[in-house]
Amino acid sequence: MTNVLQSEGEHPSRIIPEDKKMKIRILALAVLGLLLSVKSDRYFPLPDRLSEPIFQIILLPYTCLFLIAFIIFIKPEIAEAHLSVIDRISAVRLTTVIILIFEVMAFALLIVQDIRYAPFGYHLDIPVAVLLFAFISAALLYQLIRGASPDHLFFIALAGYIGTYLLSIDSFPLHAQRSDMLPLILSGCQSFLAGLTPYGYHDLLYHPPHQVFTYLPGMWMAYLPATAFGVDLRFMNLISVVLSALILAYSARRSSDHSILLVPVFLLTPYLQYRHEIYLGVLFLILSIVFFLDRNDRMWTSSIASGYALAVYQFVWVIFPFIVVSAFKRWGMKKAIANSLIAVVIALIIVLPFLLGSPEEFIAGVYGNWFYVDTPTVNLSYLISRVVPWDWMIVVQGMVISAIFVLAVQRMEPRDRWGWMAGALLLFIAMNRVINVYFYLIILLLLVMHGILAGAPSEKPDGEKEEALD
Repeated sequence: MTNVLQSEGEHPSRIIPEDKKMKIRILALAVLGLLLSVKSDRYFPLPDRLSEPIFQIILLPYTCLFLIAFIIFIKPEIAEAHLSVIDRISAVRLTTVIILIFEVMAFALLIVQDIRYAPFGYHLDIPVAVLLFAFISAALLYQLIRGASPDHLFFIALAGYIGTYLLSIDSFPLHAQRSDMLPLILSGCQSFLAGLTPYGYHDLLYHPPHQVFTYLPGMWMAYLPATAFGVDLRFMNLISVVLSALILAYSARRSSDHSILLVPVFLLTPYLQYRHEIYLGVLFLILSIVFFLDRNDRMWTSSIASGYALAVYQFVWVIFPFIVVSAFKRWGMKKAIANSLIAVVIALIIVLPFLLGSPEEFIAGVYGNWFYVDTPTVNLSYLISRVVPWDWMIVVQGMVISAIFVLAVQRMEPRDRWGWMAGALLLFIAMNRVINVYFYLIILLLLVMHGILAGAPSEKPDGEKEEALD
């Protein structure tokens, strides 16, 4: 692709071909996914006996590299002069090489998981795993030699993700001592189906008793059908992630020829394949629906979807104000207010029955539980806490997000809205009291959305755009 987009006032030397911008974004996304996969959870792969200060010092350059890769994704022109080597390889081949490496890493992580959690009943079917990854690798190598089309590469990646996830479901049982996320959601759904509120404390087998229920209604209600029919909850995750990927791939077809390549890099991120027992699939799906509707100017239905997203996950509360700013800049004050009111009303309709039914337990779960615990991982919160009292961290988060919001009101271009959301959420997560590596997968998803929109034809200025009907 030779089209060049020049923003107002941009110096000609800063303009780079859209094809190269996309290749830089693909590479930056791969680095981000690689860093998450290498770091993994808690202290792994570093020994648990490391003291917290030593652990954080070791991670400091890692954290800096993560932030640099994020900035390069948002502003690819920063790295253009230093990445001339990628001029010699097509975007498709670059992506193929990246996901080949990712598949090797994913296979290794499955082996590590099989060994590490063997006491919990984990038993990887090695012959099937070897056959699966050999087939995926052979398909990728064939496409690398022949020159795959972006669409073919996407569907190979999608098939690879589905195969790996099904292998994990077959080989690795859900166990609360490995991860209490889905077992806790299952227990909450069972309580609801029995006519009880899920908000309270749950006793999970093989796990310390009295686990507080931490999930918003929009999240756990998505798992009710699987619970009612006795189906493994991970199938709901699989369906959600696959639908999310299809929505993003379809959206990318209206953008640059190569923006679809961001989807396989995200989908085959080894850490995403490795964490078969997390609950983020539902969030990925609803955010993808919001992205699709919002991008197609379906204001009213995107408001409804945003409302459901607010009732799914607490981190959506952080990015929602930027959706409102985008609506204001695209449609004006009245429609932005209507957009936000509809979303809030939908969220309240879903949340209020449970909040009013058991207010103390609800607040203790969805908010209070996260206020009193912390999980060590890649973060800035530890460093900030050397200066700011730990209990004031939430105040620091609020100040930072408020400052970004004010800046967004002044400077955000609507087409960059998902990048602003990613930046705000990244800083919020990095300064959070509780940080799990899988939180950062949401950042990668938002970056994919930003990349797709950045590669799209320029949106018409306000006043020229025909109003879409829902």
